[in-house]
Amino acid sequence: MRFVASTLVAISTALVAMLSATAGVSGQDSASTTLAPTVVRTIALSRCGAAALSTADANCRGFDAREVRENPDIFVVGFENNQDLDEKHVLQVVASLDLGQISLDPDTEVTRASLGYGESSTTRRSASGDSEYGVLPTCNTQLGVPTSAWAGRTDAILATRPALTAGATPATTGDFGAWDVTPQIREWLASGQTQGTLVMRGDDESPDIHAQSMCLSYLFDINLTVETAPKP
Repeated sequence: MRFVASTLVAISTALVAMLSATAGVSGQDSASTTLAPTVVRTIALSRCGAAALSTADANCRGFDAREVRENPDIFVVGFENNQDLDEKHVLQVVASLDLGQISLDPDTEVTRASLGYGESSTTRRSASGDSEYGVLPTCNTQLGVPTSAWAGRTDAILATRPALTAGATPATTGDFGAWDVTPQIREWLASGQTQGTLVMRGDDESPDIHAQSMCLSYLFDINLTVETAPKP
């Protein structure tokens, strides 16, 4: 019995060692890299009503996000319609990415790429002017790719086409969300691009004023996580 027990222990130990070694090799073959965007900015289009004050910058009295556009830590996406003030504000968040930081060789491929973000707060208002409070669904509902190069301006929004995605996990207040951008990253890398730009957008980007409706989300910690593995 002792011999049998000893033999079983030896076999079990050898099996565990073999599995651990295999897991180690597998772990070495796969890699995950998290990239901070080279540039992240809030950009906005503001349509203001007739001048009512002597200072031009003060005439736009709704939410134009001027105090946020140059903030390196917090970003805003969404829109505000303010029929009372005859104003409209549309906000996007632009993230420029250095694709050269993604390490690939001919035998390696991207298995997953995720654009993640945290959401510190969200505010909503209905067309009738009723405000919503508490933990609210994100206003960050669309992801685009610019149709022309972004020149760095923050006082105009970008025209975009839909980014190539494989799903999304929307954030809520005080939580994290992510876009699965695996198809987009693969396309960029396959075409030899070394830079990429993604644009987070809200539902209403029309310059027209739609009653009193509003949806604004404050975002932080925007990053791209890329997982790679050997080609099958």
